[in-house]
Amino acid sequence: MNKDKKYSQNIVNVDKSHKHKYTINISKILIGFTVFVILFMIVIPILLLKNKQYNLLEAYMPNIDLIATVLTWHNGPNKIWEHLYPPTPLTIYGFISQTLINYMALLGLTYIVIRETKRTNSMVKGWAFAFVMLLMTYLLPSQIISHIMDKTSELLNHSISSRIVVLLLGFLITGFIIMSEAYVLKNYERPIENIVQKIINIPKLLKK
Repeated sequence: MNKDKKYSQNIVNVDKSHKHKYTINISKILIGFTVFVILFMIVIPILLLKNKQYNLLEAYMPNIDLIATVLTWHNGPNKIWEHLYPPTPLTIYGFISQTLINYMALLGLTYIVIRETKRTNSMVKGWAFAFVMLLMTYLLPSQIISHIMDKTSELLNHSISSRIVVLLLGFLITGFIIMSEAYVLKNYERPIENIVQKIINIPKLLKK
């Protein structure tokens, strides 16, 4: 009679017989993370800033996790991004990398929310930004992007050339999400603020 396997909620919950599948190269992880930070968190924001693309920059910074999702799916040259942003971390290194990227994305998001609140002297306007950005950039898209990329790869029979096509598709979807968020923040600010104001007023209504 087989005994039930003991369940664990540890960060890395992989059966010992499959541990060999998740061997890692620490130098690759460090190189991949460094390249990601330099290219996507320093160079691209500077270019957007120099070209005065402020609305696009506001939408871009909280979305670095989406870019990391696409790169992780592809693995990158010599698999340097294999453990960059795993949907379910199977190694402590993947967990640390995922956590740092989430942290940096949230720092970008909270900075924009606080700046908007201070600039307008209105908590409603600042929170309206958070309503849009948290949903459109942080909570929803990553798994959707991965799912679309997986299904597209299956349709193309997982060929070598299909990986390039799927990578480009992932970046196109990410770009579409970023531009959509910028568009919503610019053109639908007033309706969102009205919703936020009603939510803020709920405690006052309950006190009556």
